[in-house]
Amino acid sequence: MKKKHFVNYVLSILLICYAGFLKAETNRSTLERISSHKVINIGYRDAPPYSYKTSDGHVVGYVIDLCKDVTESMKKELHIKDLVVNYIPTPVTMRTTMLNHNVIDMDCSVNTDTVSRENVVLFSLHYFSVYTRFASFTGNNISSYSDLAGRTISVAKGTTDLININGLNRLQKLNIMVLTQPTMKDAFATMSSHKSYATAMNEVSLQQLIETSEDMKGYQMSTLTLGAPQDLGIMLRHDDIELKNLVDKNLAARFNRSDFKQFYEQWFNSKLPGKNINLHLPLSAEMYQYITKKS
Repeated sequence: MKKKHFVNYVLSILLICYAGFLKAETNRSTLERISSHKVINIGYRDAPPYSYKTSDGHVVGYVIDLCKDVTESMKKELHIKDLVVNYIPTPVTMRTTMLNHNVIDMDCSVNTDTVSRENVVLFSLHYFSVYTRFASFTGNNISSYSDLAGRTISVAKGTTDLININGLNRLQKLNIMVLTQPTMKDAFATMSSHKSYATAMNEVSLQQLIETSEDMKGYQMSTLTLGAPQDLGIMLRHDDIELKNLVDKNLAARFNRSDFKQFYEQWFNSKLPGKNINLHLPLSAEMYQYITKKS
């Protein structure tokens, strides 16, 4: 056999083997792959207090801590002494693609559970409920949807906030100009630089961005809400029933621990690790009942 033909033959064999490997990897469950490779990849975004990276390089947050409980449980159930946990920055517009192409195994950040998304991904038990509100400069009047007519509103791409503002605009014919931005931080910056009249996003992230602004008294959050409350959960691959069961079991255990209120207050009503801000969002009786399912 000539050398060139032999090289081509070997390459063909290698490609066939590699294709078989990829197919086998795809056909394996997430827990099987984690057990085999002893690695789990967790997606996150810069979205305090849910998830963020501190100046010293640590990825932290309310949802990150919930996911840490899951990884600790995995180590026990899969008999893995040293499980490598990789935190992978995951743009909001890429989270579904990165999940379903096995780039990440869980998305541990702000994820709204919607009917349309449930066609392509799974969601864990809900860890929070939040409204979409508007932020604008202090003195701007946003008390009704008609106050937004003809205005420019900045919203992050790939969010439920964008879906809601587009729906409102279409149904009420408000002639709103919607400026989509890559991140919630960019959407807020667009408003703060006078390129939009207001910005719309979940009230917790909005509060965090106002608190970290140079002049927090210069901004106001509307009492007016947009759409129904958003149910937030950890996002998983669509066929990951086995992993979902594990995640849900750990979330239920965390929510019903005696120290859950203190855990919640750490992220929503205390100074955030690595940031000189306090969101001042104490745990209400309604939120406690929502998360823990206790009456």
